[in-house]
Amino acid sequence: MKQDIGIYIHIPFCVSKCYYCNFVSYVNKEALIKEYIDALCMEILRNAEILSEYKISTVYFGGGTPSYIDSKYITQIMDTLNLFRKENDFLEVTIEANPNSITLEKLQDYKKCGINRISIGLQSTYDDILKIIGRKHTLEDFKNSLSLCKEANITNISIDLIYPLPNLTKDMFDETLNYVISLKDEYNIKHISVYNLEIHEGSRLEFLLNEGYVSIVDEDEEYQMKNLLDEKLEENGFLKYEISNYSLYGYESKHNINYWNQGKYLGFGVAASSFFSSTRYKNTDNIEEYIKNINSLNDIVVEKESLDLLDLMKEFVILKLRLKEGFKASEFKKFGKDIFDIFSNELNELKDLGLLNIESINNKDYNISLSKRGSEVANIVWEKFI
Repeated sequence: MKQDIGIYIHIPFCVSKCYYCNFVSYVNKEALIKEYIDALCMEILRNAEILSEYKISTVYFGGGTPSYIDSKYITQIMDTLNLFRKENDFLEVTIEANPNSITLEKLQDYKKCGINRISIGLQSTYDDILKIIGRKHTLEDFKNSLSLCKEANITNISIDLIYPLPNLTKDMFDETLNYVISLKDEYNIKHISVYNLEIHEGSRLEFLLNEGYVSIVDEDEEYQMKNLLDEKLEENGFLKYEISNYSLYGYESKHNINYWNQGKYLGFGVAASSFFSSTRYKNTDNIEEYIKNINSLNDIVVEKESLDLLDLMKEFVILKLRLKEGFKASEFKKFGKDIFDIFSNELNELKDLGLLNIESINNKDYNISLSKRGSEVANIVWEKFI
């Protein structure tokens, strides 16, 4: 039986750059779209040997804004991947979309080529806040995008939100959550990702905050938002299965779970990362260089790190602890080691600090997971294993 592998496709084109964005994306490079997609498909074909040996379980189109480009290019990529399709492949195929770039024609093309999950970047339900963070859509655009998804019979939708945002209060955040929850049944919202705002050095958002044009709530109110988020979504059937992700039962992101389970994946496109044969590698961030090197059959990888056994064991713990359920100590034995022999000091210290739960299972095994407090200060936990 063939092993599973995940596929990530990076579409770096955007209509504009959001003020908080730190992803590799490009504005005003539409002239390169065709060349880029051709190069990306060529990169997929260059990995034919690997793709032939594995079962492609998930595909994820991220960006950038994948829904910004013509759907014929998404179809071209899927047609290329379909050359390696095996029975029961492509269980989950997700495309990220912005509300103002979704059309019925695109959604119909997505469905036709095998995409079965749409991730819509809402971020906020307040138009004035959307403007402050550089988003080009409105709440009305979002409502319209959901209606189009319903018309196209898209039955698995994920919504992205961010908090705390400039000028967003706890009460406003509560209203946003209520609004999204109110739509879940009518529009097949099965999954909600809620990310903490990161303010990157040199970003437009950092400038606005530093100059006092906008403000963000203090840590106490942010903490209250977090508790509200967990309680409200759980009350309404969205179970928190990972630090930033909530889903209805059975609708967890299979693609991301593969990452957190330290599964194999290949990333195609500019700046895309891969993990294969205990090695992490990343493609060049430069789109012109990427296209040129693909066409001249040169290497596009600019970073490569082979992980030794200790690196893999540390990473395993960090990734698995992102999941609400954590992991069983017996799972660690795939490394030929007992986790308590390798990390006893770290585990005991974190347990004593109240950041880790270590619970006996039938006196034969242990389940290791973050406590509620541990999930709130997860970076402190990760540092113990870095």
